[in-house]
Amino acid sequence: MKGISRRDFIKIIGAGAFGFMTKPVRPLTERTRSPQASDVVQCYHENATTGNVINESVARVMIDESIKTLTGIADLGEAWKSVFPGITEDSIIGIKVNCLLQITTHKEFTYRLVSSLTQMQFGSEYFKANNIIIWDNQDNLLQNNGGYTIYDGSDPDTVRCFGTNHPGIGYNYSLPFNVNGTASYPSHILTTLCDYIIDAAVIKDHSISQITLTLKNNYGSIHNPGWLHGGQCNPYIPSLNQQIRDVPDPPDIQKLFIVDALIGCYSGGPGGPPNFYPNMVLMSFDPVAIDTQGQNLINEERALHGLSQYNAPHITTAAQSPYNLGTTDVNLIEIINPGVNEHTRPLNANGSFKITPNPFRDRTAITLNLEESSPIHLDLIDASGRVIDRIYAGQRISGMHRIMYTPRASIPAGHYFLRLNAHGMISTQKLTILP
Repeated sequence: MKGISRRDFIKIIGAGAFGFMTKPVRPLTERTRSPQASDVVQCYHENATTGNVINESVARVMIDESIKTLTGIADLGEAWKSVFPGITEDSIIGIKVNCLLQITTHKEFTYRLVSSLTQMQFGSEYFKANNIIIWDNQDNLLQNNGGYTIYDGSDPDTVRCFGTNHPGIGYNYSLPFNVNGTASYPSHILTTLCDYIIDAAVIKDHSISQITLTLKNNYGSIHNPGWLHGGQCNPYIPSLNQQIRDVPDPPDIQKLFIVDALIGCYSGGPGGPPNFYPNMVLMSFDPVAIDTQGQNLINEERALHGLSQYNAPHITTAAQSPYNLGTTDVNLIEIINPGVNEHTRPLNANGSFKITPNPFRDRTAITLNLEESSPIHLDLIDASGRVIDRIYAGQRISGMHRIMYTPRASIPAGHYFLRLNAHGMISTQKLTILP
């Protein structure tokens, strides 16, 4: 926690008042991101939901496998620790949820996320649930819409949950955000209480911004979200997220972006009822990439119902200067039914893979099964063995993965080979790109 211990916090919040240390305002900075594709893990399990009921044990497995796959670290606790540079047993992690209207970041999902985070170990001690804050802008939204239990300070062993309007919290009026020319004041939970933030969003369409995912989830972090809806929320959404990234001290407090895509809404949002059951968890270090994929999922469902496609302008703007919040170039890595499932027939081990479709024109899926955690390299090579494109290079845990590949425009149609190097073994398959 920034500038105040957890014990002191409990004492102060019980008294209904909170004295905060002020932070210096940091000048707006423009950051550049790698132009390469960003990993988005998309974890699907057919048994994640039954109607509108979430299977919590399955959701927990999906969360665990997603973070291990994203980080390439097989040990769950170490995978989480790698997300938060410099984390200690006293650090505070905030989980920003969306509890507006009918479809919220489901409490069954968020509490399983909390239990996963507590697998981080420091010496002989595990990370305490009390070091985690589930939050949004209002207590009543968390409690009445989301079904969360508001923390009363009496149990030092449970996760904390409260809104910015909770007694003693409030907004940080000493640290104004310049959101496209509009002054917005951030929650003290964001700027003062937490060392790290996880953005845990919902998946649904929106009557103004078209899509509400991780980028728009941050509207619940400031005092005046209603003022920022002009122009389909563009460029207000990118501007706000840039301010959250750059202005607090230290910057880059948001470390992970998650979409609770177990149950959502493809039409009628943001206030409509559930009508969309992806049974998925999305996870990425890149908010633009994960929102791009979330929009793809909504558009796939809309296409099935003969509805027009969304192309939310704030997602495109967020990838561009001066915001540079991420990339719309997604390296999609899918996990299908993690854990034991009789309906899943794995590929042969030792680095075998398949390409579907093949031949293809615009996009294909490379599905591989790894017998054990291993660094892997996927290269597109020509008949002479020359590397034409490095599709993927990184560490992956054991299990089944799917990597989507879209050839660059500069790669001509023709016959190529896909070469996989995994477990110290090389496998090669022919691949054809159609004109």
